[in-house]
Amino acid sequence: MQDLPKERYSILIVDDEVANVDALGVMLEGEQYDVFRATGGEQGLEILEKEKIDLLLLDIVMPRLDGFETLSRLRVHKKTKDLPVIFLTGFMRDPKYMEKGFSLGVNEYLLKPIDPNELLVRVKSILRMTAAENKVKQLQADFFSMLVHDLRGPLTAVRAFTQLLLEEKNIKAEDRNQMVKNIEGASAHMLDLINDILDLSKLESQYVTLDRTPVDLKKAIDRSMQRMKPLAMKKSIALHFAYTAGPSLVSADESKIEQVMDNLLMNGIKFTNEGGEIGVAVHEAHEGEREGVNIPSLVVCVKDNGIGITAKAMPFIFDKYRQLVTSSTAAGKGTGLGLAICKNIVDAHGGKIWLESTEHAGSSFYFSLPLK
Repeated sequence: MQDLPKERYSILIVDDEVANVDALGVMLEGEQYDVFRATGGEQGLEILEKEKIDLLLLDIVMPRLDGFETLSRLRVHKKTKDLPVIFLTGFMRDPKYMEKGFSLGVNEYLLKPIDPNELLVRVKSILRMTAAENKVKQLQADFFSMLVHDLRGPLTAVRAFTQLLLEEKNIKAEDRNQMVKNIEGASAHMLDLINDILDLSKLESQYVTLDRTPVDLKKAIDRSMQRMKPLAMKKSIALHFAYTAGPSLVSADESKIEQVMDNLLMNGIKFTNEGGEIGVAVHEAHEGEREGVNIPSLVVCVKDNGIGITAKAMPFIFDKYRQLVTSSTAAGKGTGLGLAICKNIVDAHGGKIWLESTEHAGSSFYFSLPLK
């Protein structure tokens, strides 16, 4: 079984039988867990209020406050509403009781007498799953925090310039035109952010169907490079295109493929220093080529000599909600969804997308499109 993240976990055992609590405690402490013990529901709730607990092992049949009532009480508190819980039971295998437990949010049932191996497997599995869920929640929280920040900036600019235009009557024509340009630029930036979110949402929900037509890949890349040329010129970045002779037609959704190219080129421009260069190359790949290209395909490479990507970041580079942050630069403004969108589009076409990079020495993004 995959190891848990390297941190110490705290487990609370609640059972009115002291012998059961001690036996379970010995099993778990042998696996380096921090174990808390309670011999009743009230005592368990007191510990949960004071301590940071990662998992609760809760007996069902207890005097005064049984397992069901204890679980229902902890689910109404913010601190414990999502706490993973394993019910310990000696006889309650009745579907009615099982349904009641799951309706209250229990994660697992373990039947007494507890098998040590089963206990450890269930505990490790739940803790690993909870750690993964918490990581996703944190990524989403960071993403939405960043999104609000990125939208607030251009929206504030739009409002400020609009107020000036409305309130100031003696603005020079030149200044007025510049303000309008600033408003247009800020509005376009907000629209890009919103479109990224909608694009990924549609792709993941399978609302978008590909409008496949015979696409001349060389021409599609040319159009994308022309669109990106003004951005590259602002940083004095040279754009080069090399096309290996051979087939150039693929069955694809032209607008979606150009969206992939736009995202990869913008990504390269963002993380390439002034005076750098970005090269785009296309070649025909045959069965057995790297990174799983196992059918005749055209492979596009977008290569820059920018800051590169750390080995630690590379496995997550196509994940949604991720933004590239390195020691050399802060994260660029944007949703961090561009590469995730590229992956969804390429996957939908039956192709592959991958990356080769060395920190401080540039990156090469590849994607393939089947010829048939």
